[in-house]
Amino acid sequence: MNKNLKNIPLLILFVLLCFSGKAETQYKYILVSNNIVWALTSNGSIKLFDATNGKQIDKNIYADTDIILITKDKTENFVIANKRKQIKKYDQSKNTWEVIGHYDIEPFGIFVDSKGTCFSVTEKGIQDLTTKKFYFNDKSLNHQIHYKEKWGKPYCSYIDKKDIIWLGFGYGEWGGNLFAFQTSNKKFLDLSLESFEIELFPIKSFFEDSSSLYISAGLDHMMTSGIIVKMNDLKAEILYNSESHWLNREKRDTMINGEYIGPSTFSPYNNSIYFYSQNGVFLGDKSKDLSKSENWTKIISPKLSWKYGQPDAVGSPMNVLKLYIVDKTKFVFLSQNNGIGFYDGQKIVMR
Repeated sequence: MNKNLKNIPLLILFVLLCFSGKAETQYKYILVSNNIVWALTSNGSIKLFDATNGKQIDKNIYADTDIILITKDKTENFVIANKRKQIKKYDQSKNTWEVIGHYDIEPFGIFVDSKGTCFSVTEKGIQDLTTKKFYFNDKSLNHQIHYKEKWGKPYCSYIDKKDIIWLGFGYGEWGGNLFAFQTSNKKFLDLSLESFEIELFPIKSFFEDSSSLYISAGLDHMMTSGIIVKMNDLKAEILYNSESHWLNREKRDTMINGEYIGPSTFSPYNNSIYFYSQNGVFLGDKSKDLSKSENWTKIISPKLSWKYGQPDAVGSPMNVLKLYIVDKTKFVFLSQNNGIGFYDGQKIVMR
């Protein structure tokens, strides 16, 4: 018998262990509250980390079935959706879950407004989980995209301080789309995009400062570009637009890529906006003119892997999905391929 054949079972076992270990450390979503990161794993369990240093917290968040989504209500209570079609709220003092609702169609997102009403984001619209009524909007801001009875899965969603649910869609080279749903009167709001060309920008994230909501969007298709938009009274105002351009317009010999902007957020600790792109994490002080690229400072360039190929664009899908501020110097991000990154002001630790 060939000696090499004897090692085949061990080799297979080694490969299986490698793959199983990798699956256990993959994360679908993260949330940050009180310097604790709640991380939802690919197998439906929750792990906790210290947001300031990346160390795992030895505490079991018990759930009786697989979790498919995590979110928070307006008072920072954690809420989950599970495979039993239950919506549950976490009681931190007792380490138990209270059922607060049930969903009918598997949700893409769950939101709880300031009145405690649960809403589910689905392909058929937004469902009020108290009345079970669906609300759907077929009016597209992107003239290239048309809806009949379904939206598909939003790339990102968010509920703001005014209890408005925002949905952002990405369609690769066909750009993005936006919906804003007012939960208090169950109506979709009319948005004015002004000079924001949504046909060019798939939506990547929503965030707020003390007074306004912002949108980040980016595209990797032949060339890279990105934009950050501020919404004033439901009207779009372009804060920063980064486009690919020729270093020398006359010679057209060198193409300079724009920032492929992904998740963005606001830091109240230094009145600054942060965004991630293919070149790293950038910071822009709101007191400066952020329409100018020189007023954005690169903090660090994480060494992260990229997956090549998208169903609707030539380039790569965004490899960072979430970005959270911890304090004046620290932040946390969720990557697509490398786990959770913890930046302590000097270096990044990946978990």
